[in-house]
Amino acid sequence: MKMHNTVRVAIGALVLAGALIGAGCHRHHTPAERADWMTNKIAKHLDLDDQQKAKLMAVRDEMVAARAESQQEYKAIMEEVVAQVQSDRLDQAKLTQLMDRHQAEQKRVMQRVLPKVAEWHATLRPEQKAEAVEHIRKWMDRYEGSHR
Repeated sequence: MKMHNTVRVAIGALVLAGALIGAGCHRHHTPAERADWMTNKIAKHLDLDDQQKAKLMAVRDEMVAARAESQQEYKAIMEEVVAQVQSDRLDQAKLTQLMDRHQAEQKRVMQRVLPKVAEWHATLRPEQKAEAVEHIRKWMDRYEGSHR
C-alpha cells in the first residue's frame, strides 16, 4: 500500500512539473496582441497594400474596442451562470435568458464591426478574395471534425 501511494505522489509530481513547465513556456496574449497577430497574418497572406492594411487596422481597432466594451456584460452573464451552477436546481428559463443576452451582445458587436469589414472588403482585388476563400476553406477542413 505504501508503494502504491509513493507511485501516486511521483506521478502527481511529474504531472504538476509538466504543467508548470508548459505554462512557463506559453505566453497568454492579450486580446489586442491576438488581434495584431491575426491582422498581420491576414495582411501577409493576402499581400495587402498600404490602403488595404489601413482599412484592416480600422477593423482591428473597432473589434478590440467593441470587445473591451462587451467584457463587462460577458462577466456579468458568466457570474449569473456560475450562480446557476452553484444552485440546488438549474433555472432553465434563466439560463435561456442568459444565452439570449449573450447572443444579443454578440450581435451588437458584429453590427458595430461589420461596416468596417465591408469597407475593407471593398478594397480587395479578386485574387485576394480568392486567396481568402482558400484560407477559409482550409480552416473549415481543419476544424470540421471537431464540430460534427
